[in-house]
Amino acid sequence: MKELILDYYGIHVIGLITLATNVLKIKSQEGYFVLKIVNDKHLETMYEYIETLHLECFTQILLNKNNEYLTIYEQHYIYIMPYIDNSQGMLKEMKIKFYFETLAYLHYHSFYYTKVNKQYFETLNQDILLIINERSAYYDQMIQNFENIAMRSPSQWMLVMNYYRIYGALCSARQYLSRYMEHTIDYHQIRVCMNYKHFDYDHISLKEKRLLSIDNVCIDLPIYDLFDIYQRIPDILFDLDCFSECYLKKIELKEDEKLLLCCLMNIVPLIDYSQDEIENIIKLSRLMYYLDSVHNFIGQL
Repeated sequence: MKELILDYYGIHVIGLITLATNVLKIKSQEGYFVLKIVNDKHLETMYEYIETLHLECFTQILLNKNNEYLTIYEQHYIYIMPYIDNSQGMLKEMKIKFYFETLAYLHYHSFYYTKVNKQYFETLNQDILLIINERSAYYDQMIQNFENIAMRSPSQWMLVMNYYRIYGALCSARQYLSRYMEHTIDYHQIRVCMNYKHFDYDHISLKEKRLLSIDNVCIDLPIYDLFDIYQRIPDILFDLDCFSECYLKKIELKEDEKLLLCCLMNIVPLIDYSQDEIENIIKLSRLMYYLDSVHNFIGQL
């Protein structure tokens, strides 16, 4: 590895420190760098797109001796970036604010329309309906099991008493999906943009105003970035003002995008009961809060 880095990048490695799976910190005579190992060349295409649009929210990738962003390493590829110190502490609220502002910047500067056919919407409809039906069947089975128990535990009672809310959310998901299909019946194109799709507090440098990972960057509907962040960090649903102020005031979502986002947000996450009754109560309480928050979230759109 050291010889490869010297040969392709002219970096004299002193030591390699493992930061995460497939992520190494390079200590060298030239300074500190981060090396990442990836499985395919998808990132190369996305980074060329980033460079073409002059997007300034990402960390720069070093070119190798062949003026390429990726270097073959065994059965994989590597790329190297300057190391950015991210030791400012968690500062969660500030990082969330910066992230929404950066998403707005990223989406706004990469929007374009792409042609789609009727099959695109039919496939999307089928895929989402499949997930909704699977979630419905899952919770229907849970409620049937608990209703047949004579002496229910507190968490089982909680689910029985609140099942109507889960059922209502899944019904809302179906309704929003139906409205989305009606709204797009004559559509021949959709609006897409660059999506980050990998929210993580550790990937945000407030000092450098940069996102530190680009492995999941792709072209997709803008709402998938919004949906992704709430799936990864449900606590963000506490901070709807930040979403409204930092994103919605800069990006106007189209009606079809709003309908699809509302559908996805209403697809209730799965929870699995364990032998730990306190843990079960916590899981269900969080789920109930999620449903309340989704209702407030939709009111912001």
